Amino acid sequence: MTLVLGFVSACGEQRVVLFDASALTTPDSGLIDGGSDVIVLDASNRDPENCGPAAIHCEDDEYCVAGLCVCREELTRIDEVCVDTNANADHCGDEGVTCAEVCADGECVTSCPSETTDCDGGCADVSADPLHCGECNRPCGSGRLCIDGDCIPFRPASCMSCPCDLCGTRTCCEYPETTDPVCVDASTCASDTSTEESET
Repeated sequence: MTLVLGFVSACGEQRVVLFDASALTTPDSGLIDGGSDVIVLDASNRDPENCGPAAIHCEDDEYCVAGLCVCREELTRIDEVCVDTNANADHCGDEGVTCAEVCADGECVTSCPSETTDCDGGCADVSADPLHCGECNRPCGSGRLCIDGDCIPFRPASCMSCPCDLCGTRTCCEYPETTDPVCVDASTCASDTSTEESET
């Protein structure tokens, strides 16, 4: 039996589960059996610019999981908007928790830590924050990652892990806070991902 990793989403939350490859069918499963032990992900079910059968374009604060637009990792859906409760003065740590000063790492504090920037009362790491990339209120599009303060294009990798030959000259990286491989138009990955150069 070959076990494969999959992502299941519900109500804006994601969890990783294992599937028995013998029980999967194509195309409904979103996975393609590439051989006895090789499972290739169907990238169309993970493309935030053409997400799922309806080819929906996910919003800047979303990405595509199993053909559905869900909140980016570390964001929580509140009133139809994806919010970073680690850095939001109106929802600090949880929905409706308001800070008198600023919110850092989900806690109300008097000032932002030195490595972060005060963006409307939330302490954001502008080098990696997809909602505040490089500067406050500069979101990256759903098909881009924030790497060293720049919004860098990526495409979902049709592989289970890095390195991924299908990335070609792009760099294979893990999507932030996940093990989901993506092909990035950069020489390095975001600071909180593991970098593997793809072989050509």
